[in-house]
Amino acid sequence: MLGVLWAPALMPWWWPGLALPVALAVPARIRWPALCALLGAVWALWHVQSTLDARWPAARHGEDVSLQGRIVGLPETRGPDRRFRFRPEAGAAVRGDIRVSWYRSEVEVAAGDCLDVTLRMRTPRGSVSPGAFDYERWLLAERLVATAYVRDAAFCTGAPPPPWTRLRQGLDTRLGAWLAGHPGLGLVRALTLANRNGIDDDDWRVLRVTGTSHLLAISGLHIGLVAGLFLFLGRWAWRRSAWLCSRLAAPRAGVLIGTMAALAYAALAGFSVPTQRALIMWAVVAAALWSARSARPFHVLALAGLAVMALDPLAVLSAGTWLSFIAVGAIMLLAGGRAAGVRAWWRIPRLQAGLLVALAPATLLFFDGASLLAPVVNALAIPLFGVLLPAVLASVVLAWSGIAVLPLAFSAEALHLVRVGLGVVAEHGADLWVQAAPSGPALLCAGLGALLVLAPQAVPLRWLGVACFLPLIWPRPGLPHGQAELALLDVGQGLATVVRTRHHTLVYDAGPAWPGGFDAGDAIVAPWLRSHGIARIDRAVLSHRHADHSGGFDALARDFDMAPVHGRGDAPPCERGMRWEWDGVRFTVLHPRDVAAWDINNVSCVLRVQAGNDTVLMPGDIERRGERRLVRTADPEQLDVDVVVAPHHGSRTSSTRAFVRATHPEIVLVGAGWRNRHGHPHGEVLHRWREAGARLHVTGHTGSLWLRLGAPDDGFRLRRARDTARIWRARPSVPVR
Repeated sequence: MLGVLWAPALMPWWWPGLALPVALAVPARIRWPALCALLGAVWALWHVQSTLDARWPAARHGEDVSLQGRIVGLPETRGPDRRFRFRPEAGAAVRGDIRVSWYRSEVEVAAGDCLDVTLRMRTPRGSVSPGAFDYERWLLAERLVATAYVRDAAFCTGAPPPPWTRLRQGLDTRLGAWLAGHPGLGLVRALTLANRNGIDDDDWRVLRVTGTSHLLAISGLHIGLVAGLFLFLGRWAWRRSAWLCSRLAAPRAGVLIGTMAALAYAALAGFSVPTQRALIMWAVVAAALWSARSARPFHVLALAGLAVMALDPLAVLSAGTWLSFIAVGAIMLLAGGRAAGVRAWWRIPRLQAGLLVALAPATLLFFDGASLLAPVVNALAIPLFGVLLPAVLASVVLAWSGIAVLPLAFSAEALHLVRVGLGVVAEHGADLWVQAAPSGPALLCAGLGALLVLAPQAVPLRWLGVACFLPLIWPRPGLPHGQAELALLDVGQGLATVVRTRHHTLVYDAGPAWPGGFDAGDAIVAPWLRSHGIARIDRAVLSHRHADHSGGFDALARDFDMAPVHGRGDAPPCERGMRWEWDGVRFTVLHPRDVAAWDINNVSCVLRVQAGNDTVLMPGDIERRGERRLVRTADPEQLDVDVVVAPHHGSRTSSTRAFVRATHPEIVLVGAGWRNRHGHPHGEVLHRWREAGARLHVTGHTGSLWLRLGAPDDGFRLRRARDTARIWRARPSVPVR
């Protein structure tokens, strides 16, 4: 399955026919494993192929389609905007679920509502940048075949939704009424219904820094707590009755009651993908307990893994799947026979330290960092949530049944106090987040080290496991003196550029950010910096005040040490004549001067970077007027550059013929979203640059772009994020407008 799902491209359908004779020809002792592996690969290929075939085609991107269907799951609310999963009725033009946004809607929608809608369809597409969330992979794992936004909608009638859908929506509405205005409402909704509407960006930052994000994802921990609690309570109560015990043994009754409780909680959480995985794992454990046979823990874990992969092959695309199984395996090792001689007071700290060791390689792989606070915080938070979760669920049941609402208020207050405590810890321990993006060999070595450290004491050379972690902290080789790396990040319709020298980092613009919506600083720029181990921004330059260039700055200022900032608030303005040098790389501001009365675009800061013989010009959003002033006042040698970041995203109001002739670059980089509503880059501009002999790369078509400047071979080592092929990812393309 791994080979199929993580391959650069889908394998053709005829390859299993070639592989089958090979599997049958191998020795008998490995024939069945080989056949099972082949069957798993075919099963995964069928799932992936069917999902990809149902995707809305790129050729019909932007088309309006009328559909009738139903809202699946609880809608998300951000101010006046709504977002929900929409399932068209059978036989519709779209064969799968759609992630729908309804902007500035005054209509309240609920889970299970039937809608007649006209949708502006979009093919699954997202930003591709090192360290950033892979939206296209998430869409595939969630089996979402398209995204869209509402053009017109009306309610309709149809078959009634499933009962648990009505139950979840009704409970969500009542929670909002019972806890109106309470700061703990969002946490109660998250733990009860897997509804994260009330969890804002600050909450997620606190959870990330403290390593406690998993506490709000209803998964193995939560299902296990509920199932285990009801198993023990059910078994205890069952034993009180001889009549009941004569019908069914108490241990089996406990398993049955625990399983029913797990099912009820999973239904309350909407049977989300993590919840389904946890439910499958519990089903395997419950079957082992029901049979009353002595089963080895790791056999049960392996069987649970096979069950998860068989029912949902796409689960291997989720970081949560890997982290869950690694954590459970580590707990089995640490809490099994090896814990027999360990004193009680040392068991929990020992378990948390072991989990840190076990999860470190996977955490660094998926999140480009790890929190050193996590073991200490989780050692306290997990037992605390083990008490709070049943209390919250019990208080919700009491309120729902009409017995009492007051316990629910107490539970919400307790959760809020925990959130406040985590916020204090995160504020004083933010520096304990370790940023790193180790190489593949270093991660494999660390994984081997984790196995050795956690192995039974009889395993020889366990001490070598510690040495295997050293490559993770080995300093990454810096850029040579006099060289620089320029990265134009894929932030959608906006601009964000990072320039690195040997010891310094410059951020030129920080991408867009919209209230209650996408923040490129937090989602794209910060992950890129973390993936390169950068904790300090030595200089930030905001070309001008438009939100598509400056919106993401606040997120960077919050998460990174920041030196001088130009072009924002009371900070020194960006003005012609400014210059500085870092590690043999020269930076010069060519514009503006004496243009205070000009429009905002034309007062953009124009920055020139020179590393060795290679030069780059970053002109922000200047248009015709600014370009004319620049060509007239700047030294011609300063404008004769190798690389230009196209002014104003390739708008037809910029990149005049005079500017193109003056710069005459070899490469033009364009920061523009794929098929954006502004039509950037414009066809005339593309033709103009190509006519001048430049090679064009647009972030919306290629993903993030980065190139090395000043290398002695006099060649640009340009890389495109979409060149790293994956089955779920659109290939790099060239704008043809």
